[in-house]
Amino acid sequence: MKEITEKVPLPGDVVVAHRGLYNHYGIYIGDGRVIHYSAGMGIELDANKAKIIETSIIDFLDGSGLYVEESDEPGAFPPDRVVERAKSMLGKMHGEYNIAFNNCEHFTHWCKYGTKESSQVNTVLKAVVGVAAIALGLAAGGKILGGRGGKGLL
Repeated sequence: MKEITEKVPLPGDVVVAHRGLYNHYGIYIGDGRVIHYSAGMGIELDANKAKIIETSIIDFLDGSGLYVEESDEPGAFPPDRVVERAKSMLGKMHGEYNIAFNNCEHFTHWCKYGTKESSQVNTVLKAVVGVAAIALGLAAGGKILGGRGGKGLL
């Protein structure tokens, strides 16, 4: 289970900045520096400019509070290896930026665990599937109860 807490980050920690409707993720590398997937300050979602950059934690936060992601997920690399993996991607694209399949959270999960995953995307997908299931259930229920002007079972 992932939990986001307010604490002082250590090198190798996943740090999080709340940005209203979403969270922005990075890897804290020490000395007040963060490596994250971004297109630059204020335009993080421009897929044509997105790349892995190193910034100060102040620039990373962009006015929001600092949070650290804590997880009991098995298989995390040691902190020095997490920092090494993040640094190895500096200036690169880490694949083409895609909000659903290759975003800043995917990057930090890759640095920490070796796989690309986004809890934010997973949460949205679960919600969409839930709404779709309800809509299908309502549509099926309409047919059972006599939808389309026909005589239903009840």
